[in-house]
Amino acid sequence: MNDLMMTVVGNVIRDVDLRFTGNGDPVASFRVASNTRRFDRDSERWIEGDTHFLSVTCWRTLATNVANSVKKGMPVVVYGRMRSREVERPCGDGSHTVRYQDIEAYAVGPDLSRGTADFTRVKSASIAENETRVIADVMAAAAIAEEDGDDISGDTRDG
Repeated sequence: MNDLMMTVVGNVIRDVDLRFTGNGDPVASFRVASNTRRFDRDSERWIEGDTHFLSVTCWRTLATNVANSVKKGMPVVVYGRMRSREVERPCGDGSHTVRYQDIEAYAVGPDLSRGTADFTRVKSASIAENETRVIADVMAAAAIAEEDGDDISGDTRDG
């Protein structure tokens, strides 16, 4: 099956909603408005095109990072897989079908054509856990050496 991949440039129109699945996986969602704009040389002015509203869903680490980074009003670039779904909605004279366009995001970032950003790399849980274990092991070894009266400072000069 071929997935339709797309890149959307637009503005976040509501704050990110972070929730968790039954097994604890984070899921973040937000809405993006994207519109076309072109310069009309005859009238010498910018003409606004249609605005498209898309729901964006992010999973796991991306969800956590998006929830900590993306805010309403922020210009963003979203790359992901497009999903279409149809929903039957009751109407006064019967029901009708509404088609929603969603993006399952693989990457989300600020639109740097409209501002600057400061990037902070997030360590994976396994790397952070290993660093914590190393620090704990060093501190435990230092405590044992201190109890035994050993000098672990590396200073070998006589006092």
